[in-house]
Amino acid sequence: MKRTLFSFVGLLLAAVPLVGCASGPPASAYDNHTFYQYDDLPGGPKNTFETAYPSLDYRDATGEYIGVAILGGTVRFSRPRNWIIRRASLTPQKRFIEYVSPNQYVFAVYERLDPAGDSWGDVLARYEEDAKTAGAEVVAGRVPVASLTSQGREYVVKRNVKASKAPYTNFSREILMRGANRYSLVEIVHQGESVAPVVRELLRVVDTFQPT
Repeated sequence: MKRTLFSFVGLLLAAVPLVGCASGPPASAYDNHTFYQYDDLPGGPKNTFETAYPSLDYRDATGEYIGVAILGGTVRFSRPRNWIIRRASLTPQKRFIEYVSPNQYVFAVYERLDPAGDSWGDVLARYEEDAKTAGAEVVAGRVPVASLTSQGREYVVKRNVKASKAPYTNFSREILMRGANRYSLVEIVHQGESVAPVVRELLRVVDTFQPT
């Protein structure tokens, strides 16, 4: 039986209390870096970090979604139109994109370099070692999830994040998604007591997530 991203109800995230403007996450949310350097900022008149993928355009009671291809066309999915690209990079082997939602969460996608023929066990072991090396703690993991076309494994990860006044603890959901030829890492950071308020919005995003 397929298990979608938010069926693992017992792992709804606990995180630091909400602060700052209600239109988006506080600045501290962006300190939850995974394993990559945020080196490029979107700018200029043309967005080069995503291209239209109209077959995934969609509208329902939760809002309007647009189909996009990202990371050089290696990932496709349907995202809320009101997301804003905050950071991104097209540097070969370090590609990523980070979106900010007005509903107070960050959604990021990172390129993974794991060979497509490697087993889940090898890929997950490398990811877990990467997390440990970066100072993160895996609270729960290896939970099977799936989109309409891909399979994945979900984690809850805890990090101690440096801040101007004092360090704080942050939690994220991280999902390794497997396509026919590559892996991608999805990271969701939400600055509230759970992701429950935005589950319906994110279900469309994850169900359509397609690494090529």
